[in-house]
Amino acid sequence: MPEAAVRDTAVHDTAVHETAVHETAVGETPRLSMRPAVADALADLGDRHPELVVMAADGHALGAAFARRHPRRFIDVGIAEANLVGVASGLARDGHRVLVGTMAPFLVRRAAEQIRLDVCRAGLDVTFVGVGGGVAYGMLGATHHTPEDLGAMAAMPMDLVLSPVDAHDAAWAVREAVGHPGPAYVRLGAREDEVVFRGDEPFSSDRPREFGAPDGGTLVLAMGATVPEAVRAAEGATAAGRPTRVLAPAGLAPFPAAEIVRAADAVSAVITVEEHLPHSGLAARTALALAGRWRGRFTALAVDGRRPALVGDRAELFRRHGIDASAVTRAIFDTDRDLE
Repeated sequence: MPEAAVRDTAVHDTAVHETAVHETAVGETPRLSMRPAVADALADLGDRHPELVVMAADGHALGAAFARRHPRRFIDVGIAEANLVGVASGLARDGHRVLVGTMAPFLVRRAAEQIRLDVCRAGLDVTFVGVGGGVAYGMLGATHHTPEDLGAMAAMPMDLVLSPVDAHDAAWAVREAVGHPGPAYVRLGAREDEVVFRGDEPFSSDRPREFGAPDGGTLVLAMGATVPEAVRAAEGATAAGRPTRVLAPAGLAPFPAAEIVRAADAVSAVITVEEHLPHSGLAARTALALAGRWRGRFTALAVDGRRPALVGDRAELFRRHGIDASAVTRAIFDTDRDLE
């Protein structure tokens, strides 16, 4: 199938099914797509900010509600990511706030030069929303996997890079990014994500969210879609007599290094788990924060970019890369055995 057709299927077919909370069996955790929540948030932001323009590259899922209310401020440039960012930079220079929403693998890779030089070096007010970051487009394979997106965008002259956990978090993150006076990036999931928050929690880009045992002897750091995996592992380990605390930073930038150092001072083991390559994401930033300040056992669970391209749904890829709840549980107990 031609790439354009594959991308059209990935963007538009999933939008058909993104209506409400995904039906689950009794006792299962509900799942909700981030895109409808973000689409509603953008429509509301368009009401409040007459200078806001929403742009897309052959995909209307994020901008549909905005376009219905503000049709003259929605622009779809087609499959042309470099042009997408170039036009966004021109609009931003003309005084507009701009939100660019498209598939993460093509935004982060194909438009990297334009993002860095046209937007970030100039400090323009453009928010980039990457749909399907990490391995969220699982079955579409390596061309659609972007396990480096957060690190790549955090390496730009950009001081807000967020990875929401669920739909409630995603709506907050996009509002935060649009209100931020400068370049920002928000990673979204591609399908339904497990609902973790009620929606009325006080979200913050500066302070990590806390779960699990507050006085646990093991600290797990997780971000985005790995947060519910880490929470499940921590709950199981705590119930089995291994109290575990989970901290979930909102993203890579700003990075809560001071809070992580304080939390690590109270434990003998730190584990990071992320839907990202280890050398440019949560593990790397945590290791730098702890270097020279903390002694203990450090374990990094991440996507292994050295392995052949994997194909499977997201849950299967989490298992195969060792970033699911079972892998986190094994790491908790392996660490405890090593320290005994």
